[in-house]
Amino acid sequence: MYPQEIRLKTLILFDSKNEFDSLVKHLSDESTIVFFHHVQNLEDLVFELKKKWDLIISDYFFSHNKAHDILKMIQKSHPEIPFVLVSDGVGEEVTADLMKAGVEDVVIKSRLDRLSAVFRRINREHVTKIQEFKAQKMANQALASREQMLAIVSHDIKNPISAIQLEAQMLLRASGRCPKSALTEEVKIQANRILKTTERMKLLISDLLDKSKSINGLSDINKDRLNVLKLIHDVLDGLKPLIEQKNIFVFISIPDECTIEVDRNKMFQVFSNLINNSIKFTPEGGMIQISLEDHDFFYIFIVQDTGAGLNENEILNVFEKYWTGVSGESNGTGLGLFICKTIIEAHGGKINVENVPQGGAKFYFSIPKESWNEKESKFEIHHHVSNHRKLIYVIDDDEDLREVICWALTKEGYSVSPFCSPRKALEELNDNKRLPELIILDFHMAEINGDEFVLEKQNLKHAEQCPIIMMSASPKDIEDSISLGSIQQVITKPIDLEGLLDAVKTFVNH
Repeated sequence: MYPQEIRLKTLILFDSKNEFDSLVKHLSDESTIVFFHHVQNLEDLVFELKKKWDLIISDYFFSHNKAHDILKMIQKSHPEIPFVLVSDGVGEEVTADLMKAGVEDVVIKSRLDRLSAVFRRINREHVTKIQEFKAQKMANQALASREQMLAIVSHDIKNPISAIQLEAQMLLRASGRCPKSALTEEVKIQANRILKTTERMKLLISDLLDKSKSINGLSDINKDRLNVLKLIHDVLDGLKPLIEQKNIFVFISIPDECTIEVDRNKMFQVFSNLINNSIKFTPEGGMIQISLEDHDFFYIFIVQDTGAGLNENEILNVFEKYWTGVSGESNGTGLGLFICKTIIEAHGGKINVENVPQGGAKFYFSIPKESWNEKESKFEIHHHVSNHRKLIYVIDDDEDLREVICWALTKEGYSVSPFCSPRKALEELNDNKRLPELIILDFHMAEINGDEFVLEKQNLKHAEQCPIIMMSASPKDIEDSISLGSIQQVITKPIDLEGLLDAVKTFVNH
């Protein structure tokens, strides 16, 4: 039996008091889960709708109005309240229309005994909603408390950081007044290192307390082109005491000339978190390897250690917000790797982790070499220079899929122009600088659909004969909206790469 504090508060819309009494009589056994209130006219209904109700039951005709009109009236202000209709029998077609309009259930007056089952079903759903609401409220309160705690702790950390900063500045001033010696130079190096670290800590705290940060706790990304090797050396310089304390060997395999366009402070934070984690879990005398894989459109950066590695549960959850492990023995807040994930994704990349066979953990993340606008320009220049290569347009607003298709076609020796915007592709076709041998096009795109693209392309007489391969997870959508004579082939998602390349060779000969 359900506790009375979660009883269904039910509004009954019946013109007849006798029919209301009859309905309540059929539900006498449900009195512990239902509270009834009778309304006999529209004026009273408008007044009662200002209160909170869990369920509304209405006769098909109420106060000279049909159920359709009563339902519309209620849905304007309370679309969430279940609406049950009681009738003498209105036919299957009318019943179907009412159910489509939002009626929860229809009960025939000669079968009022069915109402008990309807009430119990709706009440179970009602109880579930209340429990979910309470759980969500508790989760929100816990999150708010944790955020408040972080803000307070971060704020309180500023005082000791300021003291450390002042001490370091005092050391620098004192060393400047002393005769030059090996010790004096060492003091200067250490003091400058402390100042760099305190500046970094202040930036992290400001970012944490930034009121304009997004829901994921990440403020705006400000990109600059920077040298990766120099950034990593700056990170390692701040972590040098920890590395030396455990006698860890750090091996770096990144070319001197490698540059990426990223937010320096946030990318510093990513490398700092990953390397610091590796230091923490690598035993004395162990090794940390920082390396890079160079792909066509992106770099993959790898931080690998010789520690104990991660268990299966840790691999699944390590990037979750506030996750600190099953045992709860971690001294961290569970934010470090979550912040890394947020930063990498904000840069258009992805981050992951796996164990390595010889022991240890391997964290790796991707960073695009340049923005897609730059890629489009680069490809455009490329295919003007390399006119001997067959040109293919790839039009898809899904960046990952577009990137893979472009990469595969480039490897096959084609010149590729990628477009995230179908409008931009149409502009290129209209310029008639060089027509593509083939257009590979996604059907479902945010800007315009494939059918609209085909229609607009047909108006460009010089480009009318360019063949099109269209991709879709629902090929029937293409059949329903496009004349199949307008396109040459339909490829079903998920894409089979070999199948796509075979289709391309059908229309484009090297």
